[in-house]
Amino acid sequence: MEPIYDPQGQVVGWLKGEHTYHLDGTHAAFVRGEDVHGHGGQHLGVFKGGFFRDHSGGAVGFVKGATGGLILPIPSIPPIPPIPAIPPIPAIPAIPPIPAIPSLGWGSTSWHQFVRG
Repeated sequence: MEPIYDPQGQVVGWLKGEHTYHLDGTHAAFVRGEDVHGHGGQHLGVFKGGFFRDHSGGAVGFVKGATGGLILPIPSIPPIPPIPAIPPIPAIPAIPPIPAIPSLGWGSTSWHQFVRG
């Protein structure tokens, strides 16, 4: 599992393959290609270049090695990830909107707001 960091460098979740998890190990969202979807199939944003971005193009989280113009904080040492539960079967995803042009700044959406849709 790979830690997901917020703009302050704090671990806010985990990425394993095409699944994201909350810190407590519960499933948060699905990543399909560059699109991020919630459990109800709603489009939450995009994951590109190691950055999770909201619909306005602002970064809400990142993984180690992210690239794309933002100045990254020094990440904290991540806690040991919990063993994740078996993820639910995803709903048929909605047709995603045309993504915003990635900005060079952080978005105003927090990671928790992003995964809740």
